[in-house]
Amino acid sequence: MNNIVWIITTTTFLLLSFTGCSRGPNVDDMVAKATDSNVKRVAKMYTIFMKSHDWKGPQNANELKAFISRQNADQMRAMGIDPDNLDALFLDERDQQELKVRWSLKGAMRTPPLPVVFEANASPDGFYQVGFTGSAAKQVDQAEYDRMWKGEADNSGTTPNSRR
Repeated sequence: MNNIVWIITTTTFLLLSFTGCSRGPNVDDMVAKATDSNVKRVAKMYTIFMKSHDWKGPQNANELKAFISRQNADQMRAMGIDPDNLDALFLDERDQQELKVRWSLKGAMRTPPLPVVFEANASPDGFYQVGFTGSAAKQVDQAEYDRMWKGEADNSGTTPNSRR
């Protein structure tokens, strides 16, 4: 099974297992839920890039776009990614502003999820969506957003203990 589908399916299956879903999971529904926003899509593709590059994140958007363009187009579409318009992937659907990404992070197979993709602007209620490696996303306030963006929340900043 392709790595992308396997990662999405496994992640979603585990989530459904913990929520007590009574009927068998539908793979299409699981993929759609795990990649229902550009923040999650970019975070998922960042994670897949890391997995195939010795747990090192892409250096910039062009490197990640080149990687995505080499993936199976049908699988990308199933994730909500238009392989013919990758620029749109890096825009927040709510306000059409470019997503902020923490490039060149280093991780490991058992590293806790790293915050990698950030909305540029807060929602009307003052929260930001942040995407983590693995495609999970979380709503955070300004203070937590700032800590995550600087790498203070995950030890990936530019300190001596950095994973950058």
